[in-house]
Amino acid sequence: MVFSSLTFLLLFMPGVLLGYRFIPAKGRMPFLLAASLLFYGWGNPGWLLLLGWCVLVSWGGTLVLNRLRRGRKAVLALVIILDLLPLVRFKYTGFLCETIRALTGWEPGARIPALPAGISFFTFQALSYVLDVWRGNAKAQRSPVVFGVYLSLFPQLTAGPVVRYREMEAQLAAHPRPTWEQMRGGLNRFCTGLAKKVLLADALGRFWGQMNADFSRAGALGAWLGLIAFSFQIYFDFSGYSDMAIGLGKALGFELPENFDRPYRAKSLTEFWRRWHISLTAWFTDYVYIPLGGNRRGAVRRDLNLAVVWALTGLWHGAGWHFVLWGLYFAALLILEKRAGERRPAAAGRRRGRASAFLRQGATYLAVLLGWGLFSGFGEPLFRAMAGGMGLASPRAALACAAYAPLIILCAALSFAPRVPELTGRRFAAPVLMVLCLAAIAAQSYAPFIYFQF
Repeated sequence: MVFSSLTFLLLFMPGVLLGYRFIPAKGRMPFLLAASLLFYGWGNPGWLLLLGWCVLVSWGGTLVLNRLRRGRKAVLALVIILDLLPLVRFKYTGFLCETIRALTGWEPGARIPALPAGISFFTFQALSYVLDVWRGNAKAQRSPVVFGVYLSLFPQLTAGPVVRYREMEAQLAAHPRPTWEQMRGGLNRFCTGLAKKVLLADALGRFWGQMNADFSRAGALGAWLGLIAFSFQIYFDFSGYSDMAIGLGKALGFELPENFDRPYRAKSLTEFWRRWHISLTAWFTDYVYIPLGGNRRGAVRRDLNLAVVWALTGLWHGAGWHFVLWGLYFAALLILEKRAGERRPAAAGRRRGRASAFLRQGATYLAVLLGWGLFSGFGEPLFRAMAGGMGLASPRAALACAAYAPLIILCAALSFAPRVPELTGRRFAAPVLMVLCLAAIAAQSYAPFIYFQF
């Protein structure tokens, strides 16, 4: 089940929110667990086995760790491996087989399974819980129902944000009845996210699909404008999902962490990655970068750590070498940015602070945009078209560019403007957005969230 479906919007969401609001306190956690399992297993009940595996391994493994005095590291390693097994099997089997075939010519012949939605997200949440309990940053949860709610909470189950258990521990223990004010504010935030997805991202995705279908027809104009549209599509799609998740969490009485902070306003790549997918960046910082030594062991070791983290970040996003290349691309740029900052004298830094923020913001966006070109997987044909190697544009592509240009300009304004008015603060904005989204959903074909594949 997805947020942008009529089944969810008209049946599941109102039923769960009202049910959770009026059910007695003792029944709220079992009710929420059952609702979350129904949500996740709606399209494919078999996925519940994978989610249940992660719940049992992480919950049971930490209880065993707490009882042991010896061999704790071995048990920790075993729990982590068992948590990662489904992710490796379902997400990386095809990638490994293709790599082996390319290197050796041998065909492994392994069956490539369909990728379950959100498997990377709930696996990383499970790992963060296990590691936090191991470090003493969180207490092991003794109730399998409460832990099951943490790992399967339907607002953020399939596309984040990646929530740490220590951020939810007190909220899960209290699980108070949400107030009407919380529910109203949460639904307002949900409507904002739904509008981002349905009214903006899906339309941009249709244009990008037209352009990447044939770059020889799209030409330089279609390739550049299509990639710009893709950059806004992936932002409004993913930030829209995060808004919906945070809004639904609030309507249930939970405070989920923010995941986006207008990233295209960033004036450096370091700032960009502090604003984009904040929860994942924090996860890799706390559980990979810092344990590797972070920046405490000199510049060379820091650069190596960055390369490792970004290669893994690329692999997390997808099982393909273009994702690894995308990660290493940002690693190289971040290393260069840090090295340049170290060499710049303090006085030059002050002069730089007086330089045009617009130019730095534009340069950062251009670097990110080229990165999205790698991320898209179209690679050489896309960049050749952008360089003018396939002409300017066919008449049909030029007409499509003209038709979608106002929407792209609107999305650019929403992304780059210093301030954007909060429409849902107005009395009738949220209901109007909901009606518009319902009409759009009824009129158009299903468009999955981009990050479901991760």
